[in-house]
Amino acid sequence: MQQRMVKPPILHLMEAESTNNIALDLAADGADAYTVVLAETQTAGRGRGGHAWMSPPGIAIYLSVIVRPRLPLEKLPMTTMAVGVAAASALRAATGLPVGLKWPNDLLVNGRKLAGILCEMCPAHAPDLPAVVVGIGINVNNAAEQLPENPIFPATSLAVEAGHPFDRQALVDAFLDALQDAVTRLEAPDGIAETVRQFNEMDALLGKRVAIALPDGSTVTGEEAGAAEDGTLRIQTASGIESVIAGSLSLT
Repeated sequence: MQQRMVKPPILHLMEAESTNNIALDLAADGADAYTVVLAETQTAGRGRGGHAWMSPPGIAIYLSVIVRPRLPLEKLPMTTMAVGVAAASALRAATGLPVGLKWPNDLLVNGRKLAGILCEMCPAHAPDLPAVVVGIGINVNNAAEQLPENPIFPATSLAVEAGHPFDRQALVDAFLDALQDAVTRLEAPDGIAETVRQFNEMDALLGKRVAIALPDGSTVTGEEAGAAEDGTLRIQTASGIESVIAGSLSLT
């Protein structure tokens, strides 16, 4: 892994309501890129769609990072895909486990949910210095009985999958290194195409039959055909390719 380009300031808290909320406030006040908020536990952690994220103390990773990608505003949502690539790459290298990606923001191991990503735009107090707050929760040393119930993709942890605990700080360091590499790659002239290519290489559901519950209540069913360069997910249906902007994905 490349040497980290920036050594980020880290705010390490024993407890926080939400690391993303703190990082959003810091970003709005002009905090440097790659400033990190790390908490041992969260009392109001959240995931995509407002879902609660269980945060038992001292066994998992709950952190948020301020990133300021040099991208047009309309391209900033691609940050989520870059973060997924960074997290999966770092965890694969550090643990040897087959960590994969589930569009748009989850990490899976052997079909079970290991981690979730929540990227939020900072309020535009400084339009010339846009920021995205990258939040990630990773189940590290959780025992099986400490994991939340999830009927679609059952939860797991690195320790459950590997059969032994891991050094959380080493995993944090590996992720922060990979994140800076991923954001730098995203900023390159062909960065979005390369990020999408890497995402699709690690897509755990590529080629599988899936159903996407859309925000309007309808459902798209077909074969998962990978992400497109605009961040949408392509589904091969009986009538052709459909592109999905947002939705909840499950296997059929």
